Amino acid sequence: WETREKKGSEKEKGSEAVPNYKTKNMSEAYCLVHSHHLLDHKPDNLLLKGGKYKLRGVACLGRPGVALCIGQRVAIDNFRISMESAMPQKKFGTIELTPVPSTKVLGIKGFESATLGQLRKILADIGHENQFFALTGIDPSNENNNAKSATKGSGSGKGKKKKKK
Repeated sequence: WETREKKGSEKEKGSEAVPNYKTKNMSEAYCLVHSHHLLDHKPDNLLLKGGKYKLRGVACLGRPGVALCIGQRVAIDNFRISMESAMPQKKFGTIELTPVPSTKVLGIKGFESATLGQLRKILADIGHENQFFALTGIDPSNENNNAKSATKGSGSGKGKKKKKK
């Protein structure tokens, strides 16, 4: 980010923070874009459309909705901005992962849907399993008990109806 002088009258003058993509390293960035919950319906399933932004990665719908995005940082930011404008009621976060060797993620060619288990394995393979635990709220020391509660209620809310007696 850099500080740039605003143009305009004396009242409007000041400075604003704007992303500085010219000086930023243009190598691939590895980011997790996430929201509290993204289910399998429009517009939530925009999370699966990272390929439109020339990104590689995997996305997982549910609670939380998470996408591992690999590509230019400006493309990742544009992807997040498109989701924020389509779903202004939801809060999105971006966690930039330290660069990982590209040989670890060569198997990811496009932008694919994944389960939470698959996302966890990918993050573990690139040394960021701790981010998985932070996003899901699962305590790694008590994983078996928490895995059940983390997936509880991750459906559409439509369950079996109880019969009246």
